Amino acid sequence: MEDYENMASDLLDWINKTMPWLQNRNNDGTLNDMQKKLDDLRVYRRSEKPPRVEEKGMLETNFNTLQTKLRLGNRPAYLPTEGKMISDI
Repeated sequence: MEDYENMASDLLDWINKTMPWLQNRNNDGTLNDMQKKLDDLRVYRRSEKPPRVEEKGMLETNFNTLQTKLRLGNRPAYLPTEGKMISDI
């Protein structure tokens, strides 16, 4: 359970840091500025995002494994803390 919480916290922190950068649509209208933004986006999509997508997959696997183990042990289902559900991420 602690592993899930830590992984979810790390992933949410990264998402919260990355979203403002992705949502920034300000530019000076020059070709060089637009090319730089496009290059930055390519770097993000090729090197930064894939490990995080893999991390989310591991988080989902961890959550499902935990739920299965609890169910097999006749224990109540695990509910992550507020904002750390798979659907929130």
